[in-house]
Amino acid sequence: MMMGAIVRAMALTLMRDRGALMMTFVLPPVLFILFAAVFAGTGGETSAIKIAAARTTEAPSATAFLTALGHASDNDLILVTPEEVRARVADGRADVGLVVRGDVAAATDKPPLLVITDPARNVAAALLSARIQRVFTDDLPGLAIRRVAAQIQVLVGAFSPEQTSRLEQSIARAPELVAGGGAELMERQPLTRRRSEPGVSYYAGAIAMLFLLFSAVQGAGSLVDERRSGVFDRIVMSRGGVLALVGGKLAFLILQGLALSAVLFAVAQIVYGVNVLPNFWTFAAVAVAASAAAAGIALPLAAVSRTRQQAQTLSTFAVLLLSAVGGSMVPRFLMPEWLQQAGVLTPTAWGIEAFQGALWRGEGMATLAPSLLILLGWAAAGAAVTLWFIRRQVRLA
Repeated sequence: MMMGAIVRAMALTLMRDRGALMMTFVLPPVLFILFAAVFAGTGGETSAIKIAAARTTEAPSATAFLTALGHASDNDLILVTPEEVRARVADGRADVGLVVRGDVAAATDKPPLLVITDPARNVAAALLSARIQRVFTDDLPGLAIRRVAAQIQVLVGAFSPEQTSRLEQSIARAPELVAGGGAELMERQPLTRRRSEPGVSYYAGAIAMLFLLFSAVQGAGSLVDERRSGVFDRIVMSRGGVLALVGGKLAFLILQGLALSAVLFAVAQIVYGVNVLPNFWTFAAVAVAASAAAAGIALPLAAVSRTRQQAQTLSTFAVLLLSAVGGSMVPRFLMPEWLQQAGVLTPTAWGIEAFQGALWRGEGMATLAPSLLILLGWAAAGAAVTLWFIRRQVRLA
């Protein structure tokens, strides 16, 4: 009997706590769907990559090749000038670059395809190489055979009419004869960098954004405690009132975020050689903006929560959601296209991009300004929403 009563009491407690119900029955399936979508798109086969492409040859095969490569649904190919290919890869507008500098159907003294890579996105270069192979295998197998034949002619001389006829017959049957044929066509050329390992720079920013959010929601949770203890009422009735309360919370969370960033990136500098000190002022500006954005997320969540448990539930959901979609766990360019677009709506994506721009690409304040303004916009919006909620609560009290 007693055991049944305990079970009934605990069940009633759970049913009355909306936060606990959400944490138990809503949050897990929602996060499962989200993470399944994120990680299902990271295998490489379906990941869409942005390719900046150009050609320096008038060979018809170059046009046919670029057309076939661009028609693939998992390639976002844009044709630019050869000079712009490197610039787009360097500033992140393209994941990888491609220059067709020779006839892909003829014997050449160097690989006709030049793949321009950013070491921070080597995965994109590997994906492009695989898709070039696929184009030659599935779409244009005749080009691969013609190239091999041309190379043989360089060694042994021109083909006889009979050999030429057999070659043309083989080309007609190319899809069933060719199992590969693009690897020898490519040369990979990384952008010159004098910086740390790119993966370290990326994940330093990614982890920074993740824990800036976690630390901010923990700090903002003091709003709930103060409201329950009565300290909140005394603060809002004091000089400065609600504005001083929100401003003080925001300032503290920014300082806390700066301290966290300083510790994390000091380790990154010392252990992995991430160039923090040479880019100190841009790094500091990004850290301030990212900390402010994290505070702008955390404060409204604490303002609308009635209990610590509700605050923890909302905060856990928000942090995991923003971190997964924004790229803290998996780089966004490896995600499905719709998730890449959704990631643009998160401060996490802008914070990671700003940290990587400052520490990996060495960008200046002018280049970083759009990311910084968006992060500060999140902070301002969050502070405004928090003020509105608290003033509403004070009027209703």
